Amino acid sequence: MKKIKLFTCMTIFLLCLSFASCKKKTICEKNGHQWENATCTSPKTCSVCKATEGTTLEHQYQEATCTTPKTCSVCHHTVGEALGHQFTETKRSEATCTTKGNIQYNCSRCDEIKNEEIALLEHDWEEATHLLPQTCKTCGLTQGLPLPSVWVKVISGQEEMALNETQTLTFDFGQAMDIKIEILDPEVLDVISSNMTQCVIQPKKMGTTTVRVMLMDHSQYDEIEITVTEEKFTVTFLEKTNVTIPDSMTYKTSELPLVLPEASRTNFHFLGWMPKQDYDGTVLTDQLDLSQLWHSIPENVAEDIELVPIMGYTRLEFENPTTIIDLETGVALDVKKMYFPQTLQNCTLKWESKNTDILTVDENGFITPLKEGYTTIQVSVVEKPTLNLTIGITVVANLAELTDVIQFLIRENREQVIAQTINVVGYQFNYSHKLLGSVSDFLFREHVVDESIPTPVGASNRPGDVYEKYYITVHDTASTINTADARTHANYVKNGGGGTSWHYSSGDTGVYHQIPDDERTYHAGDGSREYHLNETGITVKENAQGIITISSDGYYEIDGEKTLIKVPRKDDGTIPTTADINDEGIRLVIEDGKYFIGDTWWSSTYKKISNTGGNCNSIGIETMVNQGSDLYMTWQRTAKLVAHLLVDHHLSVDDVKPHHYFSGKNCPETMRNNGLWDNFIELVKAEYEYLTQYASYTFSCKSLDLTYLDNYGRVKKQNTTDYYVSYTITITKDEEVQTITLTSLIPGTSRQYKA
Repeated sequence: MKKIKLFTCMTIFLLCLSFASCKKKTICEKNGHQWENATCTSPKTCSVCKATEGTTLEHQYQEATCTTPKTCSVCHHTVGEALGHQFTETKRSEATCTTKGNIQYNCSRCDEIKNEEIALLEHDWEEATHLLPQTCKTCGLTQGLPLPSVWVKVISGQEEMALNETQTLTFDFGQAMDIKIEILDPEVLDVISSNMTQCVIQPKKMGTTTVRVMLMDHSQYDEIEITVTEEKFTVTFLEKTNVTIPDSMTYKTSELPLVLPEASRTNFHFLGWMPKQDYDGTVLTDQLDLSQLWHSIPENVAEDIELVPIMGYTRLEFENPTTIIDLETGVALDVKKMYFPQTLQNCTLKWESKNTDILTVDENGFITPLKEGYTTIQVSVVEKPTLNLTIGITVVANLAELTDVIQFLIRENREQVIAQTINVVGYQFNYSHKLLGSVSDFLFREHVVDESIPTPVGASNRPGDVYEKYYITVHDTASTINTADARTHANYVKNGGGGTSWHYSSGDTGVYHQIPDDERTYHAGDGSREYHLNETGITVKENAQGIITISSDGYYEIDGEKTLIKVPRKDDGTIPTTADINDEGIRLVIEDGKYFIGDTWWSSTYKKISNTGGNCNSIGIETMVNQGSDLYMTWQRTAKLVAHLLVDHHLSVDDVKPHHYFSGKNCPETMRNNGLWDNFIELVKAEYEYLTQYASYTFSCKSLDLTYLDNYGRVKKQNTTDYYVSYTITITKDEEVQTITLTSLIPGTSRQYKA
């Protein structure tokens, strides 16, 4: 039924169209067609009758894009669908607790960009610590405050320090943790080193600041306020034996002048302080200017100071005393107050003569002689009588009329005897020896030589050949063991001497003669070199000094004038200089107004130009230096021996030489090292003068104080203070007897005290 209705409708529609077409055609045929251009889908068509002509145009399609389908560019007809975007992620920022995140997408076909938001994260809170408040682990956002630090008192240090000091602060938090140090004002202080228990701080300028020390987690801390003051300097008082010194002290220049404390020592008086750089083991003498010693720190001293205490023994001393006066001459004794304390500076001196029949003395120390004789004068401090000094005075009728022999004894009297500590050198050991001299350079003992220990004829150390003697050579044995006395050494030579030999062994207990004087011995180190004189070609001129030097081309010169004599060369063939001559010089003799020089040689062992004739042409004497012996007695016995040998062999005092003269060896070492060779020569001169001028006289000595002086003139004892000893010499010749009482000073040990 539906199909019948549809057919009927279609038939009616077609009939109507046919009717209309016929009508339009009629118009177009009359007026012509009204053509419309062909399109993509219809040919050229009359807008009136719809007649067509030709064919349709084809579509001009453009390719599809992400947002449009395939489209005709003429009619915009589309085919299919748009391609759609192909997005890929190109950039991402993650979300945080405070900021949203974002993802950016870019289309791979076009420029389209798409963003996608990422939501905020939630905070992940970490609990607050002493170092930080509550903190988000994710974003670091904080809220609230850190936990409070706990103050603990752990810093040890000084709250004040000088600009030139450093200081170590110590602390202990009881935990093995690193620490943090803060200087609140870093312009005042600086930390120059630190560890877990201490730090060293150094000032930068004056001011006040706080040093804070805390654990790295800030759980504990301590702080100290430190004030930096002006520079502070240290005064150090140097220690000395038996001296009590004050503790070190500090000072600032603004405090100067500043009084210094005093040192102390029993029986001594403190004299003042001496800066260390000026102190050289000073022996207290009159030359020491006590006014230069420090009792306070002077102004403008800005440095650390080391001070040495200078102590003096309070005493009286006579200044250049006269101990022999005649009836025609009064004399004043000048006394010096040595190192008196302030309380006694203005003390009163009391003078007293022990025998006013012989002399008197007034309150000023002026002596008035009354008759010949001997007595003593004492001066004492009224306020402290234990401070006193006594001296012996001899009054003679007329000093100018004294006999020659008494004048000799007065000359040989020592106004001040030797009293010093020396170092004795030995090959076994060295030792310290208190050397006490004699009141006279003449020894009041008989000269005795023991001939009981001769060296056998034909012994290896006694060659037996005879030579003329021109010298006396003095040695010391350098054997310090206490048994090494003169007798022991005489036996040593007798038994071969290890190939060495000498003529005499001299000690404090005696002198031994081992080999005849005229024979050669082995003691001087110059081998078999004999003594000869050589012409120099130079005559002695007026005011000549006889000084020997060496020219640059290797000749001896006398007072600058070149001689004919060549200098011995060194081992390497070079020319020695004047400094290479041994300490005692070169043998120089004047004969018939001309200079002659003795043979010389170069000592390879001791590197010195030395003289010949030691073994062959000199008499060798070994002196003893054994510990426990009386060295000064040894030297005086030796001097007496030397004087006899000089007389016996027609020699002079100038012919007495040390071993050094012949080989350069430092011998006699103890005598030379202690500067006592010249003193020994003075002893020889005294004995030689006696033998050559007064040998017909007999002398005997009597000590007036056996505690300090024996009857041979040997000093036995030394006090701290000066002590005068007197002795009477009896001079006998035939029936004539003379006496003279002489006085010598034994200087107190305080004179040699190293302040």
